Amino acid sequence: MSKQEKKPAVSRLHRYKTSTIRADVERDYQHYKETGEWPKKDPAVVKRTLRLLLITLVIFLVLGIMLLLQAIGG
Repeated sequence: MSKQEKKPAVSRLHRYKTSTIRADVERDYQHYKETGEWPKKDPAVVKRTLRLLLITLVIFLVLGIMLLLQAIGG
């Protein structure tokens, strides 16, 4: 792979860097101090976040039920 092919993956990971997250939080807080309300999030981001949360919850429930059944059944 060339460096040009790797750039999109690196740019997607950039938003998870501590400095990027901190800058986003500071910008949101400044907006809150100026206007009194939090900035609106993109509906697609909210939908994706809720979907991932639901998937995580289902996985943990399934694993918990499997462990419980294994403990009971021996």
